[in-house]
Amino acid sequence: MTVSYLLKECGAGMSYRLNYIEAVVLRSLSRWRKVRLLTFGFSMCSRLGDGPLWAAVAVTLLLFGQSRERLAVATAAMVVVLAIAAFSSLKKLVRRRRPFEFLADLSCLVQPPDRYSFPSGHTMTAFSLYGTFATMLPGSGWFFCPAALLIGLSRIFLGAHYPSDVIVGGLLGAGLGHTVALGALWLLG
Repeated sequence: MTVSYLLKECGAGMSYRLNYIEAVVLRSLSRWRKVRLLTFGFSMCSRLGDGPLWAAVAVTLLLFGQSRERLAVATAAMVVVLAIAAFSSLKKLVRRRRPFEFLADLSCLVQPPDRYSFPSGHTMTAFSLYGTFATMLPGSGWFFCPAALLIGLSRIFLGAHYPSDVIVGGLLGAGLGHTVALGALWLLG
């Protein structure tokens, strides 16, 4: 058995076992879409997760930070590249259909950036940056953790992902960011 085969089987089994529970969650959340302010807020969170938030953070830290903040930005850039490679590979291996393709009564309020759902790339990227910055810049987690959580929740609320896509993306991203940040701090003493 290959790793690819095991991931596909796990993804297929997970898709059917979790879809029922997750469908209940998704349908419950979709009822809240009637609240325009809430829908607008989650749409903005999702759009910020496309890159503008992270670009603003990087520019701010580069302009106003010291050497540690600049190192954190350089490490974060590397982590984002690794996160994109990881979630892109996992999506191609697992090939989990998006919830709105599986649940006829559920719509998606955003244009998904790719075809597959597992894991959430927005969430994995957001949590990888949270893991990086919280590790390298102690005290910054108060900003980055809520931002990452809101981005992840927005992807569920808007119908682009199952809750498990976001949970796994968050765990993988935070672990990746934290690990790479620890490595960078260790290498540079």
